[in-house]
Amino acid sequence: MSPSSTAQHDSAAAPVERSGGAPQKTEPRFVGDISPKQREAILGFSNHILRGPATWAKDFGARLEMTEVVVEARAEDGKSHMRMVFEAEMGPDMCNVTGIMHGGCSMYIIDVCSSIALVGLGRATNKPADYVSQAITTTFHAPAPVGSKLKIINYTVSFGRRTVAARTEIWDVTHRRLIATGIHNQMAPSAVKL
Repeated sequence: MSPSSTAQHDSAAAPVERSGGAPQKTEPRFVGDISPKQREAILGFSNHILRGPATWAKDFGARLEMTEVVVEARAEDGKSHMRMVFEAEMGPDMCNVTGIMHGGCSMYIIDVCSSIALVGLGRATNKPADYVSQAITTTFHAPAPVGSKLKIINYTVSFGRRTVAARTEIWDVTHRRLIATGIHNQMAPSAVKL
């Protein structure tokens, strides 16, 4: 490895072109051993998932802004893990009939944000990250009304060859309360059988 690829970085990424729609408004802060090429790959994947050709939940997905990406060795085992943070403002399109965040919206946030964090760790560590969802366990803690500023904090938990997992916390920073938590387990996909 060259000295530049092992240097620790703690800075906002330079603007990069990304496919799949308009880029996010601001560049996230990157911390850890993440090269410019790896940053571009992480941002490109995030932009493709949140702003790409899929139409389901696209309006909300496009509002999710990645604000922080941290790669560091976990003290307990020395393995690389990622903390990835997103922010968004809660709109009426995210609510149930009582005017608070719909449970399905919470699960969508957990699904896409934790998936981006897991793929991001794969990109940052030069490991394959081709996984599909196996299970998402969600716990709902408090309601979030329209207009709340949300902070979504994702932590990778495990990253193996066959399975990976991440933990997500959805915070209402406007009202200073935890809205939902989730554990997302993913596995290597099976070959399609027809």
